[in-house]
Formats: sequence, C-alpha cells, structure tokens
Amino acid sequence: MTRRDDGGPSAALLRLPAALAERFVVVGELPHQGREADVLLVRDAAGGEFVAKVYRSGVRVAPEVWERLRGLDTRHVVRVIETGFSDGRDFEVSEYLSSGSLEDLVGAGAVMSPAALSGVVSQLTEAVAQLHGAGIVHGDLKPSNVLLRRREPLELALADFGVSKSLDETSRFTQRVFGTLAYAAPEYLFGAEVSGSQDWWAVGAIARQLATGRAPFDGLSEQAVRHHLATRPVDVSDVPDERVRLLCGGLLVRDPGRRWGASEVRGWLGGGTPEVAEESPAHGTEAAGTTGLKPLQFHGVKYTERTALARALAADWQTAARRFFVSMGDGDDPSQGWRQLRNWLAQFEDPEHDDLEDLVDLIDIHLPGPDAPDAKVLRLLHWLDPTMPPVYRGRRMLPEDLLALAEQASSTQDDAGRRTARELVDELYDRDVLATLATFGEGADRLADVNHRWRGLQARWEGLRESTVLPPRIRRELMDSEIRVEALAIAVAPEWARALRQRVESSAASVRGRTGWFDALLADGGDPVRHLAATRTLPTAVAEARRLEELRRAHEAAATTHRREWREAEEHRQSATGGAMLRALGGVALLFALPVGLPLILGALIGDEEFLPRFIPAAAVTCGVPLACELVLAAGLGQAYHPGWSLQSRLADVLRRLPGRRRAVATHLQPMRRSTIACGGGCLLYLALATVTWAIVTLRVWSPIPLLVAAGYGMWSFVRYRDWRTAHEAQRTQVLGER
Repeated sequence: MTRRDDGGPSAALLRLPAALAERFVVVGELPHQGREADVLLVRDAAGGEFVAKVYRSGVRVAPEVWERLRGLDTRHVVRVIETGFSDGRDFEVSEYLSSGSLEDLVGAGAVMSPAALSGVVSQLTEAVAQLHGAGIVHGDLKPSNVLLRRREPLELALADFGVSKSLDETSRFTQRVFGTLAYAAPEYLFGAEVSGSQDWWAVGAIARQLATGRAPFDGLSEQAVRHHLATRPVDVSDVPDERVRLLCGGLLVRDPGRRWGASEVRGWLGGGTPEVAEESPAHGTEAAGTTGLKPLQFHGVKYTERTALARALAADWQTAARRFFVSMGDGDDPSQGWRQLRNWLAQFEDPEHDDLEDLVDLIDIHLPGPDAPDAKVLRLLHWLDPTMPPVYRGRRMLPEDLLALAEQASSTQDDAGRRTARELVDELYDRDVLATLATFGEGADRLADVNHRWRGLQARWEGLRESTVLPPRIRRELMDSEIRVEALAIAVAPEWARALRQRVESSAASVRGRTGWFDALLADGGDPVRHLAATRTLPTAVAEARRLEELRRAHEAAATTHRREWREAEEHRQSATGGAMLRALGGVALLFALPVGLPLILGALIGDEEFLPRFIPAAAVTCGVPLACELVLAAGLGQAYHPGWSLQSRLADVLRRLPGRRRAVATHLQPMRRSTIACGGGCLLYLALATVTWAIVTLRVWSPIPLLVAAGYGMWSFVRYRDWRTAHEAQRTQVLGER
C-alpha cells in the first residue's frame, strides 16, 4: 500500500505490497500518478530499476490483458515483467524508461513538423496494430501514456494498460477511464462496447495536438466537451499541413464504423489519400430535419428530433437542468426556458402516437411537479429517447460506471471529487434513481438487479444494526455509519465482496478470538454486510482487544507475584522442618514420661523378671506410634506445626482451660478455700494414676492398652493434618487469587 503525508511524497512513507516488498525497494514516486494506481520507481537486489504500478483497492485489471501483454514481442509496447494480486490490490511490474513521455517531449504549445509527426504516427500505428492483433484495446491513449524508449532517434512505447480490455469482450468501457475527455471517442459518452476504433480516434486526437500545439478541447469545461462530442464533429481546419489535416479528418470521424483504421493510416503513411467519410450535422438538428417542426435551440444548435435533443441534453446535463427546470415559474408566468420546452414538446401531441398519454402526464404533471431538477431531466430524457443508455447528471450509469462511482466515493483522498461522488450515491439511493434508469435501453436491464441487490444489502445492514448479537455500544456505533457506497460496489461486482473479505480477514487476524461480538460478526464468512460492519468496528475491536490484553498481562503479572510470594512462604515453612520435629519429639516425651516411666520404676521395685520383657514392647508401641505420628505431622507442616498444630499447643490449651474449670468448681464448693480444692484435686489425680498403674502392673492387663493408644493417637493426628490441610488450601486460594 502507498501512503503519503501532507508534505508531499517521501520514499520512507511508500510501501509495496507484500508480494513485492521482499524483492524490491521503493526509490520514489514517478511523475505521472493516476486515479487508478500509484506508480512507483523500484529497485531490485541487483540494482535494476523498474516501474511498479499498484492499483487502487477495488480496481481490477483484466487478467487476459496481462496474459496477452506478456506474449507480445515488440519494442513499441512497454514490457510487462510481472503481475499479481497482494494485500487486496492488483499490481504490475514493467520496464523503466527514463527518457520521459511524448507529453514531456512536445511541451506546451509546441508544434511538430509534418515529417516528425509522420514518424510518431508510424510508431503509434505499429504499436496500436500489434495490440489489436493480440486482442487488446488500450482504451486510454494520450501523450502521457506514450513513453520514450530513446530520444535520438525517437523511439516510442505505449504504457499504462490498467483500463485496457480484450477485443473479444462484450463489456463496455467505464467513464472512469479518462481523467479528461480530451482523447475520448464520442461513443464513450453513452456506452461503448469494446472496439479498436476507439484507439484510432485517440491517435487522431494526438496527431491534431502535435500539428496545432493545442490539446483537444483546450479551455472547455467537461460539460461543453460532452456536448460538442455528442452533437458535432471535431474541426480540423486549423491543422496547417494538408496531408496531416487529411490524417486527422480520417481518424476523427464520429461514426466508428467509418473511421480510419490501421490500413488507412498505413496507406496515408505510404503517400496515399484514403477516402474520408463526410461529416454532417447531428441527425435531428434543424439542418437535417424535414419534419416541419419548430426547432428547440440548445447550446447554439437547433433540434427538431427527440433522440438528438436527448443526446444533447444528456451531454450537458447541468445546463439543461438550469435552463429548463431550476426556475420554472408557474402556470400563469412560466420561465422562458420552460415555456420554450413546453411548446416544443406540445408539437408531438399527435393522437395517433402511442405515448400521447405519457406526454400529457409529462407536460402537465411530472415536469411542473415538485421533483428536483435532475429528476425532471431524467424523466424528460426517458420520454425523448427511452432506448438511449442510462444517464444521470451527465454520467453514464451502466453497472461498470456505478462501480467506478463507488470506488471514487470510497477513495481515501478527501477531495471534491470524492465528496461529489458520495453525494451522487446518496441521491441515487434516496430518490431510487436506478429503478428509473433500469427502464432505459442499451444495457440498462442489468440495473434492476443491481438496484435489488443494493437495497437488499442496505436492508440487511439496518437489521444488523438492531441485532441483539451485538452489544448496545456497538449497535450505537453502527447507527452513525452508512454502507451505501460499499453496498453499491458489492451489488455491482461480487469480486468486490471477495476483496473486502480478504481485507477484513487480513486486518482482523490479531483481533479474532479475543472479542466475542467481533467473532460473531465474522461467523458468517460469506456475508459482505457483516464484513462491512467488521471494517467499521475494527478500531473498537482492536482497542478492546488491547485493553483485554493489558488486563490479561496485569492478571498474569499479579498471579506471578502471588505465586512467587506463595513459593517463598512455602520454602520458609519447610525450612523450619528440623525445629518442628524436635518440638514433636519433646512433646511426645513430655506426654508419655509419666505413663511409661512410672510402670518401669514400679516394675523394677517389684522385681518381677517377666515384667520388663512384656512391658517394653508395649511401651515401645505406646510411645513409638505417637512419636511417629508427630514426626510425620511436623515434617509435613514445618513452621506451621507449632504453635498451631503441635502436641505442646494442644497440652497448653488443656492447661489453660483448667484454671477456668477450677474457678467454676470453687464457685460451687464455697466457702472452701482454693488451696484446699487444689490440694484435694491433685491428691485425687495422683491417687487415680497410681491405682491404674498399680492395677496394670499387678494384674498384667497392659496388652490391649498400647494398641488403643496407638489407634486413638493416629486418628487424632490424621484429624489435625486434615484440618491443617483445609486451612492451608484456603490460604493458598486467597493468596493466589484462585476461584
């Protein structure tokens, strides 16, 4: 894609499509930039310089033209090296001719000698003949498109085939072909099927310019040029040389069937004098009219026939609208223009004519009515000549012209032409002009289908803007957007929709999968309306995707921090495992010193030889299982073992509860002294312990006790570990922010 800043072209700001960017670098822009494409000078890795022509988005070159150009072997046609499609745009790479163009050579006001002019015409004839022989019509011949291969001796080569067509096509040239009508054949005005005679008219226009030093129709407005081409022949009497005047007269014949071609020009170059068809005033003017009708004068020409007037009005639409309909007055005091037109139309009120009723409605209802002047001109043209090609506001309106109009209206350059094109598109839609144009002749039948598709796309757009699939804020954004221009292009050319889809999918690659509503827009891959909505909302989707990405990164950063903090806390907890195990060992020793140590002492005093062998295994079980449980628990809990879950903490809890219970007992046993209660309680405890121990030793009933102690202690240890694990997981969830 090529971009420019407001300060002028800069090589740093020019970018090639991806297919070319890998092999070429941009040197700069070439002087002759067009509406169809950006023309860049590029250089390859070997240092060779070429011309890269990157066509505007939506402008498609006929592939068969490119194919046939590559098969040409002539020095009079610029050699096309490579063609293709990349980044939604057609491109071509051709040889670079650095000597300039015929326009540069001639300059403003310069007159070429007859001999030099014959040399130019000879080379143009060979180039055009070879193009036509290959089945190609150039379609845009003018001095700036005739390049100089070398200046001494002069050698020419035709260039710029962006609007060229193949001779076997049944399509027509569009009016976007010419930046000016100066070199256009008259048949272009109202629709022209592809024909080689159009290139020969351009050769004649170039020859006349070289002979007189004046560009065709120099100084005239576009409307005046259109009217001139539609109504009268081109004057060649100002060509000074007789032989050159003969050439120009033969090539500038308005009737393409009688216009000179390759054989006549070659005959002229050989010194012959081929016959020139005699030009006559436009059919239907006063000079040709024999109907006895009073003529209507328009632009200095008097018209008596309906079709001739229709062509003249269509060629200078603005003048027709202004003269006849802008200020019409009223029925009692009509304007001069409206009165003349009304009187002229009234001459056709013949009861035998089938369209008499239509004429009466036209004169009495439609033309005096509230419609806009442009709508009245359109109605008038339809009555005058319903077989003419569809024209509106001076522009032909065949489907290919509508596509050119849509492309101009969607141009990225904010200029007057773009704004005018957008206004015209809105007018075509709001006034349903295409429905009327579809009733004209010569190609207009396709407009009904275009209009149906266009309005169908617009209806789907309205439905999408109210769809609950999209969030309210996106629907509000779409409410402020229109797709009339793009919908018109899609209605005319299905390939425009395919190009749109490629652009959307390429641009949205970084957004898809991140915003649900945008993915919903692209869910139907074949719906151009959704693609248009995607192009409108892509900046919002990109901004939302970036915001979500920033949130995701922030969450990831926070999660990373929390994980690090948790990992450090776990490492710190586990680092205290040794101390926790020592605490576990001390707690078990403290708890089991009395129940294990006292029987050992009593057994030793009794002197029973069988006591110790039987008691020591029971003591080992009684002490070993609790010790193992505490050591495992301490190893698992680490720093968290004490004071939260250790044996010492549980014993301390019991001791802390005892004073409260003693106070409760003392309250009930008052007025006894607290020291008496404490002493009595201690005596009773030791008495109970001594009795139990003595019974175990003397009665030898300790065998089941170690198992009961081990089982109970193991269960208690499991309960403590389970409770710690639950609290630990809750803490982990809180720290890591997990749900």
